[in-house]
Amino acid sequence: MTEAVDQKPENESHTKSQTCLPESIGHALYNQKTLIPPDPPSKRNTPSSSENTTGYNSEEIDAVKYPESTCTSDNSEVDEYIKDKENDQDAFKSKGAEDPEDSPFEVVRSAVSNTDVPNMPSMTFRTHVLGIFFVCLISFVNQFYWERDNPIALNLLIVQLLCYPMGVAMAWGLPKRTWNLFGYKWTMNPGEFTIKEHVLISLMSNASAFMALTVDIFAVLRLYYNPSFPLWAALLLLLSGQMFAYALAGLSRALLVLPAPMIWPSSLINASLFRTFHEHQDHTVETTSEEAVPDTARIPHVRRRWQWRWRRASFSKITRTRFFWVCFICSFVWYFIPGYFLQMLSTVSLLCLVAPNNQLANMIGDGKQGLGVLAFSLDWSVFSNAFLQSPIATPFWAACNLFVGFVLVFWVALPVAYFKNLWGSATLPLYSMDVFTTNGTKYDISKVMRDGVFDSQAYDNYSPLRMSLEFSWVYGIGFAALMSILVHIGIYNGKEIITRLRETKAKHDDIHGKLITSYPSVKAWWYMVLLIASCATGIGVGIGAGIGVPWWGYMLSFAIAIVLVIPVGIIQAISNRQPGLSLVAELLSGVVLQGIPTGYSILKLYGHGSLAQALSYAQDMKLAHYMKIPPRHVMIYQLVGIVISVIIQTCLFFWLIDRIPDMCRPEGYPWVCRSTNLVYSASIIWNLIGPMKVFGEGSPYSPLLWGFLFGLVLPIPVYYLQRRFPNQTWLQHVYVPVILSGIVGLPPMPSVDFPMWFLFGFVFNFIIHRYWHAWWQKYNFTLSAGLDSGLALSGILQFLALAQNGLKLDWWGNQVDRQCTLSKKPWISP
Repeated sequence: MTEAVDQKPENESHTKSQTCLPESIGHALYNQKTLIPPDPPSKRNTPSSSENTTGYNSEEIDAVKYPESTCTSDNSEVDEYIKDKENDQDAFKSKGAEDPEDSPFEVVRSAVSNTDVPNMPSMTFRTHVLGIFFVCLISFVNQFYWERDNPIALNLLIVQLLCYPMGVAMAWGLPKRTWNLFGYKWTMNPGEFTIKEHVLISLMSNASAFMALTVDIFAVLRLYYNPSFPLWAALLLLLSGQMFAYALAGLSRALLVLPAPMIWPSSLINASLFRTFHEHQDHTVETTSEEAVPDTARIPHVRRRWQWRWRRASFSKITRTRFFWVCFICSFVWYFIPGYFLQMLSTVSLLCLVAPNNQLANMIGDGKQGLGVLAFSLDWSVFSNAFLQSPIATPFWAACNLFVGFVLVFWVALPVAYFKNLWGSATLPLYSMDVFTTNGTKYDISKVMRDGVFDSQAYDNYSPLRMSLEFSWVYGIGFAALMSILVHIGIYNGKEIITRLRETKAKHDDIHGKLITSYPSVKAWWYMVLLIASCATGIGVGIGAGIGVPWWGYMLSFAIAIVLVIPVGIIQAISNRQPGLSLVAELLSGVVLQGIPTGYSILKLYGHGSLAQALSYAQDMKLAHYMKIPPRHVMIYQLVGIVISVIIQTCLFFWLIDRIPDMCRPEGYPWVCRSTNLVYSASIIWNLIGPMKVFGEGSPYSPLLWGFLFGLVLPIPVYYLQRRFPNQTWLQHVYVPVILSGIVGLPPMPSVDFPMWFLFGFVFNFIIHRYWHAWWQKYNFTLSAGLDSGLALSGILQFLALAQNGLKLDWWGNQVDRQCTLSKKPWISP
């Protein structure tokens, strides 16, 4: 049970209730994760006290009840939560499942209000200011750090946490005067900061959260294939890709957003979080020791023998807002140590310090280009990195699955295979994202290209392509992960998907669909015009800028996204899992556009990047649908956010290339561009040389194709064991796709990141969550937001005020590459 906030008269508690985050925020945030556990084979009817709410009342907005179930601490698993809620029909007190005035699905009824206030302000002066501010902030920070050795990423969670107190402050301090501008009346302050304003600001900023991934495509063109590639071409191509994705999401709205069976479980978590901020409870429930800890926090065969019991007053001495600023300041100040004064603290490799002249110790202990055993870090950007996201935001069951995959592959199988010289791998570095020749030198693409395309005769005369063992395994495991998630969805969610598809027509017009019709809709032809214009712009600019891809290559890229958006979107909307899309685009581009290395960029941009972005936009549209945000307001804010983020991120990267010497090279540390270099190597593997030569018959990497079969088979015995032993709690949380995906990010991720990330998650999401649950519930996610924000501002200030003015410290504490000088050398000389 979560701790509620007492409802008080407005004149007594308005300020306090608006400036302090509600107590139940913790679990709503803890569930905000796209990695969802498998549905337990055994159906469990967990008693619940959730009640539906009438939500906002048009006469008395503040006097509302909030359903306890949206933030309860005994369900950290969205899938299990959905199953329990749908089976527990007695928990729903207000309205039955057949009531036409509510959602036909229990899980939606418990998380989303079935009423609306049409006159509630949404598009206001505050949303303009805060929306643009957060779009600029996230776009700049994410792109700025994306090319550094340990990238970080600010996401929707940061916006949700920071936006609320800022909006409340603006509602308190801005003048309420009404202005008249040429007959148009407007005001800076329409009153209380509303939930619709909060949602709009978050949706606008979320449009730019992960766009740095697609900027890598043009970084490769500029750095490796065409140094004169113009900025205007990159801007227009990236903008066309994002607009194509948004138009695709809009045209899919009738099938992916409006139908009630298209639930999008992650949107329910966000809806719960927004309501936690803005709706007040008029009752107080004491948190008990047993109810406070979810089943997922318990490791098998370990019984909790004691539980700290804290008084509520112990946690009322400092508000979340104040705690955030304490964490922010500490993180800001501390990052000057590992970021500027003593950079070796970012990765400390103990084995290399103990035995600097021992190559085996160097290879095992190097935290950047080795196995990372006994390596540690005092840099928060290592713990909370862009590859794994914040360890606090990852449920502990998911972290265990990911870490098991890392240990089995990276710390057990990889060293055994490498030192036994599997596929001649010992003649190459142990851990590298580069591609090599058979004699161990870096692959020179100019030796196998003529007039910008692949020359087969030159390739035969030069050398076959070779990869480090770990790099090659990433593809094999990626093949297995792709098939395993398809099989997993089929055996765990297949019946549910079929049922939901059959219900789509019958349950299309639920209460949320009816309420949203009170607002002007976005015309389908608007999206169609945007789709055609973006496609035409992409083809015209690409051909005009001399990328080298024929017009039909663009059409193929568009077709991939158009064909896959509905089936993949339906799977994600129902199961909350997205099948791997990157390998699909890479395989097709390698087969169809083999020999044209720049074809990888176009297939990645439109075939994979736009498809993933379209599904992200569709999920945001579903959240807006649940929160009753006017569709046209959503379209305006998302499009503005896209345009601003494209301009900021593209211009920033081109500016960094021109300002930083040795950008994206080891000599340019910390600007080593791990992801960009990975995209460059992938373009060589898949498009320049092609999958038929790299993975085909006669290649040492041909056995990796067995990964497809391995991925098809592996989930089946796990499913059988879960049905055979339904009472084994740990077994119910074995999730094969997550275990396999635990190694896919290596490379480009440094090896030290994984154990540090898991260690922090173990401390906070298991130990503190288990024994100091009240502290965890109140401060855990605020801690993550404060540390991320402080580090981001500190790094930007160091770069602009110190590094750009030539104020660099050149001493042994900043010579990070000298810890493990022997780890980059191959074990056997070629």
